[in-house]
Amino acid sequence: MKRAGGAASPVFWAAIGVLGFWGLWELVALGVGNDAVLPGPRVVLWEFEHSAGGDRGLEFLGIEHSDYPVNLAWTVGTATAAWLIGSALGVPAGLAAARRQWLRDVTEPVLFVFGAVPVLVVAPLLLVWFGAGPLSKLVLVAFYCFVVVALVAQSAALNLPPATEEYAAALGLGPRARSRAVLLPSAFPAIVAVLRLALATGISLEASAELLGSRVGVGRLVAVRAQQGNVASVLALSITLGLVALALDTTIRVAVAPALRWRE
Repeated sequence: MKRAGGAASPVFWAAIGVLGFWGLWELVALGVGNDAVLPGPRVVLWEFEHSAGGDRGLEFLGIEHSDYPVNLAWTVGTATAAWLIGSALGVPAGLAAARRQWLRDVTEPVLFVFGAVPVLVVAPLLLVWFGAGPLSKLVLVAFYCFVVVALVAQSAALNLPPATEEYAAALGLGPRARSRAVLLPSAFPAIVAVLRLALATGISLEASAELLGSRVGVGRLVAVRAQQGNVASVLALSITLGLVALALDTTIRVAVAPALRWRE
């Protein structure tokens, strides 16, 4: 039985980490002594409060939606939709490849090759083919999520000892029943881990693609602020996007915790 204080331990250490990072950031910023190069956390917080609701200067430059909530919703919403599509295709594809050698031989080299292609190489091509709208980013993030999730799901299924499935077969379970009762539960922890990683990285890829060309989104605001030399605003946008990604990751962990309780 766990002690009551143990539940507060992760929160305590998380607070220590945040405060330590804040203090170190303040010290380094004071050492630099130039907010235009490295603003401190208080300067970044002020910039967030000043610009989160919108900026007339950005609207003068032609940005229709300059407030943070709209751009965050666009970036995170597009990335999440692409993550759902890529993951929904990647999990069954990876599990199927693990159980069919010919399918694995066909798909594995292709997945590895395309998975190694940098996003900055693929993104301009998609912008040419699909335009600067959300479709090009959706395809990019969905394809990345599909590749990563499929490879990890395949690896997790292959790590299942053959004797386990053989024992289930000896008990009379057919292929589908073995997949539900043996294969999926054993691979589930690894699949959850890669889904969390794919979502966080997918949000980052979405914002990176928006840097290259987009009419709205966090990446669009970061690109404009960087051109203006507004480092505080760039940091405020980046940290806010990271906090939203952290909130989504926490939601996933809480949602799947009952299904992973057997590992404790």
